Amino acid sequence: MKDGVRFAVTEEDYQASFRLRYQVYVKNMGRLKDKADHEKQELRDEADKTTRAVIAIENGQPVGTLRLFWGGDAPFSESLIEAYSITPFLEVLNQDQICIVERLMVSEDHRGSNVTLRMYKEVMNFVLQHRVEIVLLDCEPHHLNSYLKLGFRPFTAPYSYPGIGLVIPMALIVGDYEHLTQTGSPFAMLTKPEDLAYCRAEDALSKIIDGKANVHSLTVSNTAQFLDEIRSLSPGKEWSFNTTPSLFDSLEEDEIKRLIQKSHIIACKKGNHIIEKDNPARTMFILLSGHAAVEKNGQMIAMLSPGEVIGEIAFFLDVPRTASIIAATDDVKVLSLDEKGLSRLLKHEGQLANKVLINLCRGLCYRILAGCESTDLTIS
Repeated sequence: MKDGVRFAVTEEDYQASFRLRYQVYVKNMGRLKDKADHEKQELRDEADKTTRAVIAIENGQPVGTLRLFWGGDAPFSESLIEAYSITPFLEVLNQDQICIVERLMVSEDHRGSNVTLRMYKEVMNFVLQHRVEIVLLDCEPHHLNSYLKLGFRPFTAPYSYPGIGLVIPMALIVGDYEHLTQTGSPFAMLTKPEDLAYCRAEDALSKIIDGKANVHSLTVSNTAQFLDEIRSLSPGKEWSFNTTPSLFDSLEEDEIKRLIQKSHIIACKKGNHIIEKDNPARTMFILLSGHAAVEKNGQMIAMLSPGEVIGEIAFFLDVPRTASIIAATDDVKVLSLDEKGLSRLLKHEGQLANKVLINLCRGLCYRILAGCESTDLTIS
C-alpha cells in the first residue's frame, strides 16, 4: 500500500482500517470481541457502509485510522443523535454541517508520534471543503488534554459508554477562530479567518455549549479557582477528608499544584461507570465528593468515600482495570490526574514522590483495616 495519510477510497484501504481496528481494539484492548470477524481479523459494523475512514500508512502497513460520520452522507440515526447529544445543534444547523469522529486509534509503536495530528489535518481539510460548522466526539478522561489543545470543548454531561466507561462529549466549533488561537490549536495554523468565512452559527453554537459541561479542566482554568473548587468539596474547606487518608495529606499547597497539573474535575451522575473493568486506561482518580461502588463480576465488593484514590493498581502495575467503579450517588465528583504528568513527578521529584507514595500506602492500609480492598489487589 502507498504510504501517507488519506481518506480510504479502495477496498484495500478500508480493509487496512478494519484490520488495524481489530489489532488495537480486539487484540490489544480486549474490546468488542463479540462484534469482530475473528477469521478475517477485521472489526467493522453496519455504520461503515455510510461512513468514511482516514488511514495512515507507513512502510505499507496501517499505523493509524479513524471513522468519520458526516450528515451529508446519510442522516444520523436516532442512536447516534442520542449518543453524541446532537439534538441541540440541529436547532441551528443542518445535518450536513455536522461531523462526528470516532474509533480513532494508532498502533502502539506510533503513539506519541504525529500520526494523530496528520489524520486530523485530513479531517479539517474535509470540514473546510464541505462547509462543516461543528465536529463532535466522545473522549475518555486520559485524552482530555490532547483534545483541549486541539480546540475541542466539553459541552454536556459525561456518560458511560459500554465496554469503555466514562466518556466526555466534546465539540469543535469550526468558526470560532479566536478560541482556536487562544488554545494554541494546530487547526489555527492550518486555517485562516477567511477560510472560515462560510461559518454563520459560531455564536449560536457557543451559547449551546458554554457553561453546560460537567468538566472543569485546569488546562484551561485559573489555578486558584481550580484549587478552591477542590478545597470547597472537602470537610471544613481544607484538604483533608474526615478520617479517610487522602493523597493531599501533608502536602503544601505548592506541592498540590504540582501534583494536579493538567488535571480535571469531572461531575458524574449516579450509575456512571467511572472505571470499566478490563479497560486498558491507566488514569488515576481521587474521589472528591459522593460515594462510588466497586463492582466485580456483577457483585459490589466495596464502597468508596471522598478522599480515596481510584485506579492506582492499573497505573502502577500497567494492567487492565481489575474492577468497575460506579458512581453510587448523584453528587459524585472525581479529580482525574494527568497520567504523563504524574509519571514525570514520581520519576523526577523525589521528595514530593515520597510523600505521594506514603499517602497511597496509607490509603491501602486504611482499606485493609476497613475490610475492603477496593481495587481488588489480587489480580486474576
